[in-house]
Amino acid sequence: MNKRFALFLIGVFTMLNVNAQMVFTGNKAPDFNLYNLKGEKTSLDSYANKIVVIKMWFTTCAPCIQEIPKVNKLVEKYKNNKDVVFIAPAPNDKKTLKKFLRKVDFDYQVMSSSYEMLKVYNPVKLYPSHVIINKQGIISYVLEGSSENIDELLTTEIEKLL
Repeated sequence: MNKRFALFLIGVFTMLNVNAQMVFTGNKAPDFNLYNLKGEKTSLDSYANKIVVIKMWFTTCAPCIQEIPKVNKLVEKYKNNKDVVFIAPAPNDKKTLKKFLRKVDFDYQVMSSSYEMLKVYNPVKLYPSHVIINKQGIISYVLEGSSENIDELLTTEIEKLL
């Protein structure tokens, strides 16, 4: 491979990678339309003036599933705080998600067939990924991939916003 072609490929890859990430800390959160498992439609406006904790996942993602007990602790911790909501968009269809949830206790509000939202919020398809949106609709935290102390990381970020 000649040097010029190699530099071209590096440039193209860099441009694609830069454009892939659509959500950045400090930017206005892109709007989304999601459907919960009851078929009810929600959007970013549905959560106005709330802290929105988003876990992007899918039913056969082992690291996603491993995190569930820890993130469930967050839901329990903030269950009486109406200023914090937890949503979990997944690319899986409603039937697949309902079947999964019969076996696994997941306390986030699970959203089905979330392809369009995930294209924007997780274009590199790294799962699990987490985003926190503050009460003003600004991205305050982005974590791509899993963390052994996910509950502590998310709690720290939520507490900063309360």
